[in-house]
Amino acid sequence: MVSGQVVGRSAVGRAVVGGPALGNGQRGGALTTPARSVVPERRLTGAQAAQVGFTLPQSGLVVGRDNGGRPVSLRLFGPRPLRATFVGGWWAAQILMLRCLGYGANIAVEAIGAQERTTGTLATLGHWLALDRAAGGTGNRVWPVMPGHPDPPGAAGRPLVRLRDTGPGTGSDPVIPAQAPWRTELTVLPRLTQAAVAAVAGAQVVLVQRISPPETELAASALGWHRSALSALSVLDNAMVAVVEKTAAAADGRSVTYVWLTPTRLERMLFG
Repeated sequence: MVSGQVVGRSAVGRAVVGGPALGNGQRGGALTTPARSVVPERRLTGAQAAQVGFTLPQSGLVVGRDNGGRPVSLRLFGPRPLRATFVGGWWAAQILMLRCLGYGANIAVEAIGAQERTTGTLATLGHWLALDRAAGGTGNRVWPVMPGHPDPPGAAGRPLVRLRDTGPGTGSDPVIPAQAPWRTELTVLPRLTQAAVAAVAGAQVVLVQRISPPETELAASALGWHRSALSALSVLDNAMVAVVEKTAAAADGRSVTYVWLTPTRLERMLFG
């Protein structure tokens, strides 16, 4: 019983709270809870359930934007191991690796020290390891790995990049086992030479910044294309990268997308 009110139940089973008693024996307007609607149960048959579906938007690592300003994403990680090759400069490589870290990936770096650095490598081991600090890490997101050393397993929420920066012949043979989900082997090269053609030919994904006409011919040969199909590579803007992917949708098995990296304010602050 609520003080000054009468609580009862209506004929339809709803709780009724009477208003305060009035001097003439009447009561104020009654407050009733709305009737609960009951939805009739309906079960789908097996055939009906098979027809129910929806399409998820494509997701992946955001590489940059196309000429129309639309984001361009790249499926760099997946339940099957993937080989990728990057040909370009240190500025773009840092941006791409920072975005991999932002995606949630760890990076195991196979590179050489400053004392052993030779022509054909992009950066030293120390430079690569510094990306961990740039991403706010404590040394547990980017670490060194020796050639032939096994990598820890990757996972959907924490994929692994095996970054290889050891010279022109890097990437000729894969180092990640065929049964290694959520692991990507990334070979980085400052320029494309004859010794590096195998790394391009064997990759499912190739990212290329501006290269010289002779390098363009090597790239076309490695990809099985005519040089004219990649002529734009020799005139790309410094802030652009060509993304070449193996795809069954293309008649020749590969597609190319020209992307503006469009660095964020943080990336500009860190890398210029």
